[in-house]
Amino acid sequence: MSRHDELLSVYRREKKIGHVLNLCTDFDFSLVPAINERPVNPDGSEGSGRDWFGTFWQYVPEQRASMVIDTPEKRVIKDITKWREQLVFPDLDAYDWEKAAAKDTENWDREHKLTLVMLINGVFERSHELMGFEEALVAMYEEPKAYKELLDALCDYKIKCIQIIGKYWKPDILNAHDDYGANNQMLMSVEMWEMFFKDNLKRLVDAAHEEGMLYQHHSCGYIEPIFEQLVEIGVDGIDPLQITNPLRKLKDKYQDKITFCGGFDNQGVFDKAGVTEEEVRAEVRKTYNELAPGGGYVAYPLVIQKEIMPWFLDECRKIQDDYE
Repeated sequence: MSRHDELLSVYRREKKIGHVLNLCTDFDFSLVPAINERPVNPDGSEGSGRDWFGTFWQYVPEQRASMVIDTPEKRVIKDITKWREQLVFPDLDAYDWEKAAAKDTENWDREHKLTLVMLINGVFERSHELMGFEEALVAMYEEPKAYKELLDALCDYKIKCIQIIGKYWKPDILNAHDDYGANNQMLMSVEMWEMFFKDNLKRLVDAAHEEGMLYQHHSCGYIEPIFEQLVEIGVDGIDPLQITNPLRKLKDKYQDKITFCGGFDNQGVFDKAGVTEEEVRAEVRKTYNELAPGGGYVAYPLVIQKEIMPWFLDECRKIQDDYE
């Protein structure tokens, strides 16, 4: 068995080798800048400008990320009942995907590492990037039919992106992003999530599986109320597992059915102003002790303060082979 196959069996929870997978050292991954969901500078860093939907982004130094600038005049969809007239989808047939994939994957080590492609701005996120966050929430109540039709069309587009990734990038894992949670509660009720997002998420999961990829879902915030449904529809992995969720409780219940990725205290430790080396190392040890036992865990750091990464990686290296 190759090292790649061994690591893949660990991710799938089929085998334990006494090693904790780490996104930074056991994976090669790409954001696929050719899928222009957010402005990217020539050096690969996030920038300012319009994406290929026409949404305007501004790089915010404090966040070290590009953020949507939501003002009425900048919105692509100004009337949800007229979204078909106001929204132009990217022409996915107009791009040389083979060339883009060759560039992104030229240094991938498919024999010794897992491979992962991130697909950002999921169906919910893209909807509110097009029309404004508050307007998207209002549309769920005032224009549910038109809003759901928009979501279905966005899902169709995302499935085409997944098929392109599967054909040309051929990663082990598709890491698709769509945030459903705020810090201590979901961004919508469970009933609203089921009504507007569950069926389309299932379509995305199925599309990834049809392309031979595992599906790892990224959702920030509190998502415990829908966790069981994520497992039921076939999600293979979940990140970043922020600590507002009862992580050990969830892992005890679902660790044989889904891979847990993350679980670090990003806000309270990793991205805290003035965080010390010992605080970072202690957080690594605490999280490994809580989530690594039993397998089905990936150290997935989602941090803004990249300066902590040498401490993080060194501590992970010291203890990564201590868990069964």
